[in-house]
Amino acid sequence: MTTEYLSSNNFAAASSASAGNLAAELETLLSSDFTGNMFALLAGYQRILADNSQRHQWPAVHKKLETLFKCGKYAVVDGPMIGIPVSIKDSDYFQDTVQHFGKERSKIASIEWMATAWNMTFADTGLWMGKTFEPVSKEVVADKTGNDDDMLAKYDPQTTRIGRNYFREPPQPDLIQGLGLPVLTPMWNLKPRPKSTAEKLFDSDLLPENLAREVNIPYSMTGGIFLALPGKSVVPEMHGKEVYQLNYRWPRLNPAYPMTRLVDELVQIADGIYLGQLVFATRHYSLGSLRLLSSPDLPAIPLGEAYAGAHDKPLDFLFKLFSGDKEVDYGYQNNGYFLMMDPAHAKEVYTDNAFPQLRPRAGESGYLELGYDKTEPTSKPAVPAGAPTQWPGVTDWVDGWQGDEQLREKFTTFILEESPKKSDVEDVREMRRDGESILQMLQRISLAISAQTAADDQLKHFDKLHRLFRCGVAPQVINGVFQGHGKKGYNCRVDGTEKRDWYGQADVARGFDYYHGATLNLHLGFSETLRGDIGKKFNDSQLFPGTLASILDEDASKSPNVLDMVWHSIGKYIFPWAGKSFEKISGRKLSMFLDESSDLANRYPERVRELKTHLASAPHYALVKKASNHYWQQPGAYAAHLQSGCWDRGMNKEDKAFWENEANDHWVDGNNIQDERIVTADPLMRIIDMNYRVPDPSLQAISAAGPSPFARQGYIFLGVDGRESILAMNNDGASKKKVFQFHYRYPMIGGPTPIGFCLDELVEIADGLFLGQLIYATALDVPYHSSVDPAEYKYQLFGYFLLLDDAWEHHRRAIKLDVWQN
Repeated sequence: MTTEYLSSNNFAAASSASAGNLAAELETLLSSDFTGNMFALLAGYQRILADNSQRHQWPAVHKKLETLFKCGKYAVVDGPMIGIPVSIKDSDYFQDTVQHFGKERSKIASIEWMATAWNMTFADTGLWMGKTFEPVSKEVVADKTGNDDDMLAKYDPQTTRIGRNYFREPPQPDLIQGLGLPVLTPMWNLKPRPKSTAEKLFDSDLLPENLAREVNIPYSMTGGIFLALPGKSVVPEMHGKEVYQLNYRWPRLNPAYPMTRLVDELVQIADGIYLGQLVFATRHYSLGSLRLLSSPDLPAIPLGEAYAGAHDKPLDFLFKLFSGDKEVDYGYQNNGYFLMMDPAHAKEVYTDNAFPQLRPRAGESGYLELGYDKTEPTSKPAVPAGAPTQWPGVTDWVDGWQGDEQLREKFTTFILEESPKKSDVEDVREMRRDGESILQMLQRISLAISAQTAADDQLKHFDKLHRLFRCGVAPQVINGVFQGHGKKGYNCRVDGTEKRDWYGQADVARGFDYYHGATLNLHLGFSETLRGDIGKKFNDSQLFPGTLASILDEDASKSPNVLDMVWHSIGKYIFPWAGKSFEKISGRKLSMFLDESSDLANRYPERVRELKTHLASAPHYALVKKASNHYWQQPGAYAAHLQSGCWDRGMNKEDKAFWENEANDHWVDGNNIQDERIVTADPLMRIIDMNYRVPDPSLQAISAAGPSPFARQGYIFLGVDGRESILAMNNDGASKKKVFQFHYRYPMIGGPTPIGFCLDELVEIADGLFLGQLIYATALDVPYHSSVDPAEYKYQLFGYFLLLDDAWEHHRRAIKLDVWQN
């Protein structure tokens, strides 16, 4: 498949075989990724490359961008263009060496620290907003290039341009982002945005028509000068491809490092869309100059080599003597990609499925001109079929639900089973008072617990929640999806539309469901372990019985419930946890997550590398290393179905069938979801949580139509049904409480400390209302393995939380149970 702008014929391949491969790559890309909107396609690539948690996908996306660039069409770029960085790649100073061994990049370059740092700071801030390409006289070109013969011979007033970059203040900048423009302004000699053609900027001719086109681009400062003209790519792998070339390196342009190394190259790939590659020199470049403070009148001392064009050789005499009359090798390499987009397409550029982060804000150029003052662009895409039902007739969600028969039944009817404890003889339904919903009952109980534990943090004060939990009914997994016991049994149930890569295989989300979250009460669970350890110590020694009695006496061991007080006074306003989402998990993914084999690094090298490079996942990576050293004597719970190999390498058909059945019958893929408050902490979260990501737009659209939208997903877990509770307080001898469990502890799941010590449990207590126990291991020095008796980990209860469907969430927000909004 070819288009008006994209064709494999636009690239001079080294052989007919490589030409065929390029044509096939373009065909695959256009048929699998392209859905008719090139802006959306490129935005999808940009989101992956701006997300450090998806670095395992970066090589594949870079390969697709390389295909687009090779197949792009040469075109002159004229006037203002909206721009966005798509990716940044580290220079590979060992590229020539590793290519001899058949590798594309060295291990050092593969760290991609520049991309990681950029994603943590400026990736989606709109700091850089594009470029403009203005007419330039031959005299100016001669001056800027030192009368370079080659440049003057190529000069053409129709195609030669002088250009400058656009810069913009990031929205709500953090400390580092706030330094962006103040640092760049003196370094790159930035000047304020021109308001008329009378202003002379950097020896260019500002045309009235270009000034008019600029209006759709929000920027405040401009600079960073380059000369642009047609040329052949300087990147060896491009085989002399025709490009529109932007050179920042000429010394008389006064480039600041790293622009002393920079040459941009552009091709057109669609109407109004130009794909650019960043090209940096790795040899013969200037680092700037050094001026001695003690002798300010002396000339600055140049550092490195000043750029002198393609034919004027640095150290000319020695160069000719030893190398012959050859062009200097600057060691040019591709260092990433960026986009140039015609402002005539501004509305398409700024839409939610393209680049909304570039959209003009109130007070900026383009905001009024594009009509955003009259109708703000929708932040809520069309809601897919299957989104949660709304209740337009209910306007008062505090008490108005009582006038709706279905809601009244839903809000007052428990879903219960018999408690496993024989001592639980009271009917928990009697906790609810006339006229109050089950959620209002829980709010009343929660307030009482907070008052009781303020000075005495003991679990006896949580007794009503304990009894309610023991009588709740565990949700199930049916046909791979999360299923409650209410009339509908789910909040929403849809399939995604955006393909996502998981370890080399792409698929869409299936059976997606999500629930809002609320915290009831917290408890410092370490206290039970501490008391138990002290009691065991004294019992074993049989010493100081009087001291032991005083230590373990409940009335003498009172302590304030600091966790609960901090949460309700500060925590709920800061921590952006918004609930949990569930979707189907494949047998392939499940087998990886439950794998505890001794050769995990060989089975899943990329995943283990992620564990290693995300320092917050150190406890999970420690499990990988212990497994490789055969730390545990007994095999894991699922070892028998992993002995034939991992899914992609060696697993037999019988074991694959086991995993598919296991995934279909018992497990779901889970995420904790966060609300909009997390967005400002994106750079930090992408470092902390290796699984942190922006949700698929079609799934996020469902929440955007509901009472409490979520913005991010992370802290992943495996959900499993039909399990016996790990807490002794939920069981009674041989009578065990059946629960739904959230597993965070298996090594390949990953995630930040302390989530790797967590194993939560859940039951349903009413239609769409779930009560959860927050459980952590308190024996922090005992490494996790499924063969170990759970008692060894000394699991303790750290509090209770709720999961709620949309109807309950409307009610929760109205009665202000654990809400942070005003």
